[in-house]
Amino acid sequence: MSDIDNKGMFSQLPASLLWKNLDSGEVFANESCLTLFDAASVSEDFLTHLAFYDAESRQLLEGDTHPFVTCAQRKSSKIQVRITSRARNLSCVIHGNLIHFNQQDWVVLYISSAQDNDLNGTQTENSPLSNHLMFNRLLSGISSQLINVSTDNLDSLIEESLGAFGVFCGVDRCYLFQFSENKEFMDNTHEWVAPGVQSFKADLQGVTTDDLPYFNEIIRREHVFKVADVSDLPQAATLEKEEFERERIRAVLCVAVHINGELFGFIGCDILGTPYQWREHDVRYLKLIGEVLSNTLKNLSNRLSLERVTAQLESANKQLTYLANSDGLTGIANRRQFDKALKQAIDRGIREHKFISLLMIDVDHFKRFNDTYGHNAGDKALKKVASALSLCCCRTDDLAARYGGEEFAVVLPETDEEQAQHVATKIMDAISALAIPFESSPDNEMLSVSIGIATQKCSTTILSNEFIMLADKALYLAKNKGRNRIAVY
Repeated sequence: MSDIDNKGMFSQLPASLLWKNLDSGEVFANESCLTLFDAASVSEDFLTHLAFYDAESRQLLEGDTHPFVTCAQRKSSKIQVRITSRARNLSCVIHGNLIHFNQQDWVVLYISSAQDNDLNGTQTENSPLSNHLMFNRLLSGISSQLINVSTDNLDSLIEESLGAFGVFCGVDRCYLFQFSENKEFMDNTHEWVAPGVQSFKADLQGVTTDDLPYFNEIIRREHVFKVADVSDLPQAATLEKEEFERERIRAVLCVAVHINGELFGFIGCDILGTPYQWREHDVRYLKLIGEVLSNTLKNLSNRLSLERVTAQLESANKQLTYLANSDGLTGIANRRQFDKALKQAIDRGIREHKFISLLMIDVDHFKRFNDTYGHNAGDKALKKVASALSLCCCRTDDLAARYGGEEFAVVLPETDEEQAQHVATKIMDAISALAIPFESSPDNEMLSVSIGIATQKCSTTILSNEFIMLADKALYLAKNKGRNRIAVY
């Protein structure tokens, strides 16, 4: 038999076949195969542009991984692939066989569509009921993944959902578009493309209603944009036709997505190369996927709104707490916070049998300072003193507070007398470093402070008021001895 005879033999078979003569390297396709890919009108061009992609890795199968090569190495094999052509792209199962016939070696690939929902009309064994059940399983899986989705993995899960739907339906692209708030622009926010199909997501950002006026009118009015053959679009859709042809789209189906009754965007899918008559369940399935995504986005939006409100309330509460516990002039703790912190420090010291120290600090001759420089300068001086005190409170539990007027206090939990004197010395040095001029001072020409220290071993007999009195007595001693000094009770 000649090659022509062998070709004729395979051509007569009803199955969709591709076969290759290993001696001559020629590849052939029978009529059933051309019909499967809607390629009868481009039969001469079909084999030239045929490409095979791995169904899982999405990698192009070429060289040693090409199905013809793989099947030539084994007597028989089964491969799941995505086949792209100039006409139609399909997810397929290939059963390959190496045949020796008439003293020649042939690799024969039997090709069947792998689409579960019979989009291509090639699987007669799938009834509408079984398709519906399979889609419900798909929808349930998508819903369970998206039900508690977070903002961190929202985008990836939406694209996974589009991909699951795209694979189920056998389309070439599946995508989600979002309208701007004023509905004058739309962005391709999420997209899935089948292996071997070019993505146009980056190009489809900031698309205006003027760019696709016919599409926008239909999707807003009818909520469904369904085109079986782009070449049949009316004159009014010239811009849409140009864009679809640029992306090689031949059939397109889009469904509007609403959130809280307002148009959010649309979900859509494309078929490249050949026309396709969209069926009622194609539209219904796409609508259901769109509803799942819209519910997800709505729930996430509501959750984020609640989180924002909660965060705002927490921030407001923190601000109120800060205002309630802070001195309005200096920004450090006020008398209310001081009383609370001192009691807590004493209570903890009792439990842990620790020392506690208290520093009472008074700005020397502050009335005279105010009379000399004015209250505005006095306020600035108090702010600087307060800031210096805060910087000297190095530990987390140390607290500097404005006790009243020009008097301040520092609570030092778990601090003995020697440690307290060290802190007091740091404070004296810090105030001296401020170098606030005070020419009318009877003691020196700089603003200074006096510090009284009280230290106690915490016990149930120690009371806050009595402890404050002890520190006050120490402060009185410091002032009596000439001010600008430290005294210990």
